[in-house]
Amino acid sequence: MQKTLRSLLSNFSSLLLAVVLAVVIWITATSAQDPDTSQFIQLPVSFVGIPKDTLLMSAADETIQIRVEGPQSILTTLSPADFKATVDLSAVPFGIETAVPIDIPSANDYKISDITPSQIQVLLEQQVTREIPVELDIRGSAARGHSQGVPLVEPSTITVRGPASRLEQLDFALATVFLNNARETEVGEHRPVFYDQQGRVASTSSLDLSIQDVTVTIPIEESAGFAEKLITVDWIGEPAAGYRLLNVNVEPPSVLVRGLPASVNALTRLQTEPIDITGLTESFNQQATLDLPAGITLDQDQEIFVEIDIEPILTTDTRIRPVELLDLSAGVETVVTPEEVRVVLFGPLPVLDTLLDEDVHVSVDLFGLDTGTYTIEPTVDLPDRGIEVRSVNPNAVTVIITRTITNANGITSTLPLTETSLLLKNLKHTTKQQSNIQYQAPVAHHDFFNNLPFPQAAILPETRENL
Repeated sequence: MQKTLRSLLSNFSSLLLAVVLAVVIWITATSAQDPDTSQFIQLPVSFVGIPKDTLLMSAADETIQIRVEGPQSILTTLSPADFKATVDLSAVPFGIETAVPIDIPSANDYKISDITPSQIQVLLEQQVTREIPVELDIRGSAARGHSQGVPLVEPSTITVRGPASRLEQLDFALATVFLNNARETEVGEHRPVFYDQQGRVASTSSLDLSIQDVTVTIPIEESAGFAEKLITVDWIGEPAAGYRLLNVNVEPPSVLVRGLPASVNALTRLQTEPIDITGLTESFNQQATLDLPAGITLDQDQEIFVEIDIEPILTTDTRIRPVELLDLSAGVETVVTPEEVRVVLFGPLPVLDTLLDEDVHVSVDLFGLDTGTYTIEPTVDLPDRGIEVRSVNPNAVTVIITRTITNANGITSTLPLTETSLLLKNLKHTTKQQSNIQYQAPVAHHDFFNNLPFPQAAILPETRENL
């Protein structure tokens, strides 16, 4: 029995040793094929557990680096999305910069051997709301004879929301208004400037303000016995014929007067002494005198100027004028169709009334034009008196230019050069039939051409031969 037990123990020891050797051999073989390694990964940090109405004012680092160790086959599949780095802020006190550890869950097939940094410095601030009063800084004063009432600011406070440490420093908001001799109630939008407890300008960046601008109303009223009254210009007569009154201006348009309250209140407006514009043809500017009622005086002596604008009446006028021909060559005749055109003028009525028909010239320039038919736009010449040409009807005329031919009898005919050949034949026949024609005989062939009233170049070679 003991021998059998001893044999079993010996065999078990051998079996156990064989198993251990097999495991070691398997681990060694596996490690050779998939060795352990490490790699570094950058991770963002998430903040959790932030209490209600709390602001995270600062965080030293918002990204960290971790070192991961494990089999190469596992690590090659890892990415930052496989990890989650969190910082729990639920227990962080307000207003104190605190170091909070970073938590990263691990796994069985790899391990995180290092976290850099392992904790983050954070500062939490409680978010509060305060009502900051708005004060006014009124610079300048109301105009003479006027008084300033109690100003009104809407709203009178501004709601500010933000970190408690910053709001504790705010004291008031100041809106500045400039009156500059105001004569009536001032109403405007103004942006206040915030000040801290030490009287220094405080920044409101990153703070939540209920409004940016406040509405400031400053009542301005006339004092008893004083009033601002408009001035009316009293003009009489009419401008000269053909002219009209365009505009009347007075400077200043109103003045401050004083007197008994009842008299001042009963006065609606002031009037100048009469200004006569009878027969005037030009604008003018002159000093005027106010016609003040009894018991009313100007608060301060000042000059009143009246500007009266007078202009001529503008109208149109129609003239029928003949067409004049300019730079007409010698030895030619012209036919113009039509011989007259209608010219519509526009300008001051007095000028048009004195404009003579002879002052309006309608012409066409024929300089450099040979025989033929032309359509030409006429030119209208006028005296320089502020008149303009509105239209010419018709806007173009037809001009026919022909040469003038005179025979030995003194008979003149006008034909286009296209009929020159026929003319010369008739002229030759006439010189042979008429016995009273005076010319030197015999006439040389070239002398005949030299005496023609038009250039010989206009005669075709075959025409010369026929002659």
